[in-house]
Amino acid sequence: MLSLKNGVASVFFTKVIVALVGLLTVIITSKVLGAQGRGAVSLFTASVALVQMFCDFGSSSALINLSYRINQWKLWLSAVWWILGICAFATVFSFYLETSFIQWVPLSALLFSLLNLNNLLLMGNRMVNQRNILLVVQPILLLIFFLGFIQFNLFPTASYPMAFTVALFVTLLISFIWIASPLKFAQKQLPKFQFETQILSQGLWVQGGQAIQFLNYRINFFILVFFMGNTSLGIYNNAIVIGESLWILGHSLGQMLHMKILNSDNPIEHRNLTMRMLLLSFAGTSLMLIILLFIPATFWEWLFSKEFIEVKMLFYWLAPGILVFSISNILNHFFHAKNQFKFILLVNLIGLVIGVVVSLICIPLYGLQGACIAWSAALLMSMLMYVSRFFSAHNLQDA
Repeated sequence: MLSLKNGVASVFFTKVIVALVGLLTVIITSKVLGAQGRGAVSLFTASVALVQMFCDFGSSSALINLSYRINQWKLWLSAVWWILGICAFATVFSFYLETSFIQWVPLSALLFSLLNLNNLLLMGNRMVNQRNILLVVQPILLLIFFLGFIQFNLFPTASYPMAFTVALFVTLLISFIWIASPLKFAQKQLPKFQFETQILSQGLWVQGGQAIQFLNYRINFFILVFFMGNTSLGIYNNAIVIGESLWILGHSLGQMLHMKILNSDNPIEHRNLTMRMLLLSFAGTSLMLIILLFIPATFWEWLFSKEFIEVKMLFYWLAPGILVFSISNILNHFFHAKNQFKFILLVNLIGLVIGVVVSLICIPLYGLQGACIAWSAALLMSMLMYVSRFFSAHNLQDA
């Protein structure tokens, strides 16, 4: 098993590469498609994530915990049946919508959910390096296919969703090669299949919290489109992509904290390790944020195009949310490893309510700044609840 230091370094390095490739994709799509095209792409990816959110009720991160106790073949097949059912429903539902690229959403969500399922079981088997490689391969393939389709004028009206789908398919094939051994695909006599209801009973709380957290991050996309249209969404999404990229350190620390807690029975060690991760995450994110805020507006105009000159100004309104999530990100992993899924759901639900209320008030009044204010307000409320719970005497005793 990876040491803590090597594990954090491996995950962090992976996320840096993913963030850089993702940023390069954002730059190219912004220049090629413009702000309105970026808005359409943002709406497409948000729609895929919305369908995947329901798929993940049967393939949530609880599978990592369950993989230590339950036959993994049964877990995997149960999750696959759930994913297929959700995507079939999404396909039927999509016929009644006229959203950009809606015809690509169910298939992309299916592939994305299956890939996520395989990644979770790789983590459960402590195959962190293989999971990291997959995280890097998918966005690189997306960029390569998108550039190829644009260069040769293939799928001109759907170059991005087609590239997205093909990249997912190729990455999924690679994941099956690595997951085949732990799942014992080659075994002549697999265990008799029985749907593992625990993926839903635990997934209800785990994914319920994560689904609401997804809405905390992305509800503004749909509200912003309603009030201001795709062009404003394209500008806002670019600012969000850059802001969220500063969380890579916190995500890396949190994932390794999660694995360390699952493989240790010492509550004092859990608490001390969490405190170390909190300090590292906040300090590292603060440093990256300071550097970001010093970058001039002309740089973002040159990087994306003239339509994106407002991106610089939005960073100041996103800054509070970026900082507070560097704290709640670590505490979320702590409570997740402790199976406190109901509390996580409550935190995210309250954050969602705050975010929606502030969005409906501030977006009509302040436009893009209002969307950023709402995003930061939701994350601030979630952070306050996590911190209060963690530092309460009752929680430290139970931890």
